[in-house]
Amino acid sequence: TSISLSDAERLKGFDKQYYLDLILKSIAEHTSMTRVEIDSLLWKKLPEYMDDNQKKIKINNLINELSNKLKKICNKGSKTSPIWEKCDD
Repeated sequence: TSISLSDAERLKGFDKQYYLDLILKSIAEHTSMTRVEIDSLLWKKLPEYMDDNQKKIKINNLINELSNKLKKICNKGSKTSPIWEKCDD
């Protein structure tokens, strides 16, 4: 049996840059996003083999990369209730 491209993407997921770009684009469109909003944006796009804990860790890692490593997004909320926005250049 052949597997369709969409089935393959659902099984293995997309590359990391796809998720990073999706977060940045959504923040640009909405001005800011909460963690809950980022979770709902990415949750069904992450690979099916990941359990809920793995998905949370993956999203944590993506947010961490965008905020700490790349300095593209900044938390304008609190540590317990983050509100992510594009960083001032």
